[in-house]
Amino acid sequence: NATAIAAVLMVMIYSTGPVSGGNLNPAVSLSLGLTGGLPWPKVFQYWVAQLLAGAAAGGAYVALFAPKTATLAPVTPFSWPYALLAEAIYTCMLCFVVLNCAASKRNNPRMDGNQFFALAIGFVIIAGGYAA
Repeated sequence: NATAIAAVLMVMIYSTGPVSGGNLNPAVSLSLGLTGGLPWPKVFQYWVAQLLAGAAAGGAYVALFAPKTATLAPVTPFSWPYALLAEAIYTCMLCFVVLNCAASKRNNPRMDGNQFFALAIGFVIIAGGYAA
């Protein structure tokens, strides 16, 4: 359910914002590094943490639900190229929204920051989940 995933992501961004800026996605960290919003040493640190967290989440899933497992693959009539294209488009859209809503200095003046950035990011996930 895309709405449930988006709601969880929104809450996680608000709760981890003071710690890591809400950086939970390696693609977002890369986009922040490319635009100068995050120093490269920090990008690499976040990548390590994000990838280890993903592996830990996968391990937790296996520990909780084994021997049942989820098969992650496109379903008919969709193919891998279609799935990869949809993933690339919505990942770019996610990075675009993060850069313009959460990381933009113009949209987030020092004394009057945007407090709705995680809501906008959550809506990107909803759009991607229902459109793809």
